Amino acid sequence: MTDFLHRGNQTQSSIQLVNMIMLIFGILMGLVAGPLSNKFKILKLPVGLSTILLAIADLSLFFLRNNTGIILYALAAGLGMGLWNALDNLLNLKVIPDQNRVAFFLGVYNLGNTITQAIAPVLAAAVISLFGYSGIFIVSFIFSLIGGISMLSIKSLKR
Repeated sequence: MTDFLHRGNQTQSSIQLVNMIMLIFGILMGLVAGPLSNKFKILKLPVGLSTILLAIADLSLFFLRNNTGIILYALAAGLGMGLWNALDNLLNLKVIPDQNRVAFFLGVYNLGNTITQAIAPVLAAAVISLFGYSGIFIVSFIFSLIGGISMLSIKSLKR
């Protein structure tokens, strides 16, 4: 907020605004996404959409480095994270190939999450040193888009 968006003395209020919007939409999606997913019998579509919303959030800050970009980021990221948090674990359980080995496959899933969280700061440092801070948003956009397309490509679930 201070260095990239040049918010200066508005940094704290901008962060509070982002957090409030993300909290509201995160809770709202947590309450709404599950029942709607069950009603319409869709699962991979909203989970795939969640990461695409995160990609849109990244682009909003990359292109709009003002209040509009901050609000668009918070809305898209709040919706995306809310959808993800509400439905991702169910999608994981649906695509496990052997229901008798659920703990093993969830362990592999958690290992994958841990490894990527360990690699992300190193990748971020490399991107910042090569392209500047704005490069983070493009890299995040690319990875979010790849994640969404990958989830939408799951063949064991129809919707």
